[in-house]
Amino acid sequence: MQKKLQLLEDKLAKAQLGGGEKRIATQHGKGKLTARERVHFFLDPGSFEEIGALVMHRSSDFGMEKQRIPGDGVVTGYGTVNGRLVYVYAQDFTVFGGSLSETHAEKICKIMDLGMENGAPVIGLNDSGGARIQEGVKSLGGYADIFYRNVMASGVIPQISAIMGPCAGGAVYSPAMTDFSIMVEQSSYMFVTGPNVVKTVTNEEVTAEELGGCDDPRHQIRSYSPHGSQ
Repeated sequence: MQKKLQLLEDKLAKAQLGGGEKRIATQHGKGKLTARERVHFFLDPGSFEEIGALVMHRSSDFGMEKQRIPGDGVVTGYGTVNGRLVYVYAQDFTVFGGSLSETHAEKICKIMDLGMENGAPVIGLNDSGGARIQEGVKSLGGYADIFYRNVMASGVIPQISAIMGPCAGGAVYSPAMTDFSIMVEQSSYMFVTGPNVVKTVTNEEVTAEELGGCDDPRHQIRSYSPHGSQ
């Protein structure tokens, strides 16, 4: 029994490190927190209960069977904010660039389902490069499951998205359907595809900030009065 408990503790310790100390240092070097640090500072102290800490992807294509990291790139669970119950997921950019796999999506869907069942807000801390290309259509199917829940939860529970890094492709479709999307100046971007692809396809040169930064007028909240003033 002691050996099994030690094995569990070792796996949980590995999950805490995400993509490893080197990638965590790179994240810190960019002035950004890790997924677990974001959850820690966001929720009330000691309130976080993690769900699915040891979940790993099921892919065996392109050598992925040799790269299995507990948690699979997203930290999910529930806790409180000012004493109020919330469900939260935070994508971990240190694990496969926060890309979404089939199991990654399943973890997010579980949190969304629990939020709807319990009438609690769902908050996403997004930091993802989009679909995990090694999983192909399974990854895209995972996005479809999330989008479906975004629609079903609309008007039922609050849905809030915080864009914490460069999010592309499917990683921005879901936040766009939530009630509020919050961005970080100069470090978070929302675009369907990045500047390099835009240049390749249209020969137009555009920076990440111009294409999907928070200074883009399309991303800013505006208020209108009945008299048309802004």
